[in-house]
Amino acid sequence: MSKSGVGISSFWLKVTAVVAMTCNHVANVFASTIPTAAMGLYPLGGITFPIMAFLLVEGYHYTSNVRRYALRLAAFAVVSQVPYSLLWGAVPNVLFTLLVSLGVLVAHDRVSSRPLFVLTAGMATLATLPFDWGLVGVLTVLLFHRLRHHPHGVPMALAVPFLAIGLPPALAIVSHGPDAVGALSMLTADPFAAAAPSFSATNTIDDLGALPALWATVFFALVGFFFGSALITRYDGRRGRPMKWFFYAYYPVHLAVIWLMSVLII
Repeated sequence: MSKSGVGISSFWLKVTAVVAMTCNHVANVFASTIPTAAMGLYPLGGITFPIMAFLLVEGYHYTSNVRRYALRLAAFAVVSQVPYSLLWGAVPNVLFTLLVSLGVLVAHDRVSSRPLFVLTAGMATLATLPFDWGLVGVLTVLLFHRLRHHPHGVPMALAVPFLAIGLPPALAIVSHGPDAVGALSMLTADPFAAAAPSFSATNTIDDLGALPALWATVFFALVGFFFGSALITRYDGRRGRPMKWFFYAYYPVHLAVIWLMSVLII
């Protein structure tokens, strides 16, 4: 995507994603312990899923075996679910969302009947509502795929999480001030609520208090949209260092480490 001689390889996009993801998860779990730091760290997580979604599409286009790609995702999703559940309960983790998204991409390219594809993709997408990043994530991946060669495809695709996650709390804060939390409960009575903080679960940014959590969510969406777009559009198609297994393994390992730290510290 980068037209100049200075670009970013997929390796550095992945490094950025795992660093941002770690900051976000640390902020979630230790929000009440390090409240000021958590407010700064949490929004960085907004960069993570845009990069993951974009690289899933790139991986789908360049993989020599989609079935093996799906099996890798499924295996690490299952392994990751153990530490993920210890931290956030029985919510399917984001790798399951990416796995379903991969299936939607395959259906998009292989199902010749458009009505049948819409029905299949719609059912699969709705099934992800309780997942981490759920419906919003699948739609973002599909848009990255459909707009892959569009000159403004990246920000157009990222408009979905930007609006779905950032707009409801922003509207609540602007229009209702101190009563923003009550307003948000009405605004988020929709399928996108699964992608935003629950304001009731444990180990989440809402441990800072409801209003700070609303602001953190707004900045999460802003950072994800603007910095995610800026980084992805610098992608130059290079693979970079071949450390595929490190990045797969990092997800469950860092979750396990954060859970262990929470047991020892909180």
